[in-house]
Amino acid sequence: MGIGIIIRDEEGEALVAECDIKNNVVNAAVAESLALRKATDLCSDLNIQKAIFEGDAKEVVEAVLSEEEVVLDFSSIIDDVKFHFRNRTHWFIQFASRKKSTVAHTLAKKALEIGKQLVWIEEVPKFIVGCLLDDTSCNT
Repeated sequence: MGIGIIIRDEEGEALVAECDIKNNVVNAAVAESLALRKATDLCSDLNIQKAIFEGDAKEVVEAVLSEEEVVLDFSSIIDDVKFHFRNRTHWFIQFASRKKSTVAHTLAKKALEIGKQLVWIEEVPKFIVGCLLDDTSCNT
């Protein structure tokens, strides 16, 4: 599976872009939860205090928001994500349609193409510039 993460500031400007791969993942919900965990790990490592995470997998978003313990194929991954959220009162998660996250999907596809992890800080790769503008206009 490919993972695509984009971190933006409050004005929509890209701060960090990352693409990565994970092998032997066949379940879409597991893939989405792994990508979310990677995003929360990254934001935690960067000491980002305020964040809104968006995901297009309703099942994953609902599992993170649930107060009850969930029993799913990816429960341990959700527990890791919830741990990050417990310690950060200004982190939120919400469902977003796939059309609002073309940058993340483009990065995920690129990860599959190149077969390795790449991270860009402050400068985004050229192949996502058009998507970044589309996503920004879609989110305003």
